Amino acid sequence: MTRNLFQEFEPSSKSEWMAQATRDIKGKDVQAVLSSKLWDSLHQAPFYAFEDLPSEISQSRFHSFPDLPGLPPRIWNNLVSVIPGDSNPEILKFLENGAEGLVLPLYGAENLEEVLHGVLPQYIPMLIKPLGNPVQALARFFEWADATGANPDQLSGGMLWTPSDLYFDRNESFGLALEILNELVEMTEPYPNFKAFAIETSRYTESGGNPLDALVFGLGELMEILDKSGRQPEELFQKVLLEASVGEVHFGEIARLKAFRKAIVSLAGLYQVQMKEEEVVLSVQTSQWSKSILDVNTNLIRQTYEAMAGVLGGANLLWVKPLQEESAMDLDRRIARNVSTILREESYLDKVQDPVAGSFYLESITAEILDFIPAQLSVLEKKGGFENALNQGHVHASVRANREKIQNQVFENQLVKIGANQYPAPPKLQKNLDLELFEEKMHELKPTRATYLIELQTLTQS
Repeated sequence: MTRNLFQEFEPSSKSEWMAQATRDIKGKDVQAVLSSKLWDSLHQAPFYAFEDLPSEISQSRFHSFPDLPGLPPRIWNNLVSVIPGDSNPEILKFLENGAEGLVLPLYGAENLEEVLHGVLPQYIPMLIKPLGNPVQALARFFEWADATGANPDQLSGGMLWTPSDLYFDRNESFGLALEILNELVEMTEPYPNFKAFAIETSRYTESGGNPLDALVFGLGELMEILDKSGRQPEELFQKVLLEASVGEVHFGEIARLKAFRKAIVSLAGLYQVQMKEEEVVLSVQTSQWSKSILDVNTNLIRQTYEAMAGVLGGANLLWVKPLQEESAMDLDRRIARNVSTILREESYLDKVQDPVAGSFYLESITAEILDFIPAQLSVLEKKGGFENALNQGHVHASVRANREKIQNQVFENQLVKIGANQYPAPPKLQKNLDLELFEEKMHELKPTRATYLIELQTLTQS
């Protein structure tokens, strides 16, 4: 029998807590003094109580029950990047020491038989990041995977590519991108568990956009794809990979990821597609926007709590990225690779399917985000939909306005960034990285950092 450890204490209502809070702050208005806004968009109450819980509370399931008995109730795969210069022995070493999947940037002409010799794609998820023609990159990957003898049903992962990438990267039309998407969907038909395209919301957050707007832009793009690609909605929902980066607002990011998954399921229902939450595949990467090249050791803490938010928010694929990954030291890459292992083996985050289920605060914020998304999608539709907003510059303007506001707040010390504008390490312990000047064309949205302006001032004057 379960014993209630608090049975001797009478439960307190929210009104009683509110009265106590009023007394504690000497009669001031609790709402005015202690309320805040999440990402300048959602009202956050001073505190949350049982009365604030939505009417329906259930534990989320982020993946299907494992086929093998004895596996933990929560499973995610730890991804690492294969970057130029990585040798085959190094890649195998990654997979033998904590990595459980690979992110492959591909042009489509690489010698994968040499680079990936000994890698068994049927046992690890693989994400393809096309550097040129997506069709060519995917064709090369499937050619290699088939040559290994892997069963097509066992291949998992997908394309880290979305139609809007063609616009942002090459200033090509969305219509041309939909033609490429259709070809990718056809190519992946023999591989039922391999996703043909992604909804990449990190494009916006890594460029400085509001994280809630990023969900709206991503879902708006998916609606354009559903309406204009000519393919059946059921096929597209089966072939889509959700992608997000996780920043420094820890609890907000947990709620945002859970809302993202639920919003996709709700959207599928509007298109008469029955979809379960556990059928959604969510890839999460730690943010570069939240990091700084000043006093970079502070980034180790940031990437850890961001990864934790990713796991608690329902990530199926977790990509912990060291800052400036292509030039990162071996130690930095190893530390990033080990974060997932620590969260699993030392923090035991795999022992409970949904640890945050029932949280007064997180359940309430998740519900608010789910109300925010359709309202903002309606605003986007009134502007002619995602494609029109993209062509008219509304998407770029929104992201750049938020970016400028936050970078200026950090520069003026209105937002604290440890090691950058507050509490730097002593000079003998301080480690800074080289500054790369930020440049962006009109059609682009390129990744940058909230601390960029103060980095520019600090490193160009030294």
